[in-house]
Amino acid sequence: MIDPSLENFYQRAKSEDPYFQFMKIEVVDLFPGKTHFKLFIEPDFHTNRRGIAHGAPLATMSDACMGWASRALGYHVVTIDLDISYIRPVPENTWVHGYGKIIHHGKKTLVGEVKFYDDNKRLMLSGKGTYWIVHPIDIAHDI
Repeated sequence: MIDPSLENFYQRAKSEDPYFQFMKIEVVDLFPGKTHFKLFIEPDFHTNRRGIAHGAPLATMSDACMGWASRALGYHVVTIDLDISYIRPVPENTWVHGYGKIIHHGKKTLVGEVKFYDDNKRLMLSGKGTYWIVHPIDIAHDI
């Protein structure tokens, strides 16, 4: 579900972010300061030679979960720090669900946390990110 006040923002961001499209990340929920994304781990695209998700697409989705949570609050941000703990392997041909939220809102920075689960609700990844607030955005017009 997309917060109705974010629907236009979501449509523009989704269509104007080529890397997000390339990674095949899907938005399930988007609210100010909170996201739920999902990603189907495709063989030979998101995986390494052992058939498990490579760290790079999981890191990308982690940053996206927290970054979009920040933008949905009305801020253009850049990543200062990203800390990820890969807890359990994510096998190919499975869905991973990422839940991001902003846990600290300062004057110059936002801090987010992210957790990934598989369809069986097992924790797969946990992370934290710090984001520099570049400037406020008008969610109705900017992405």
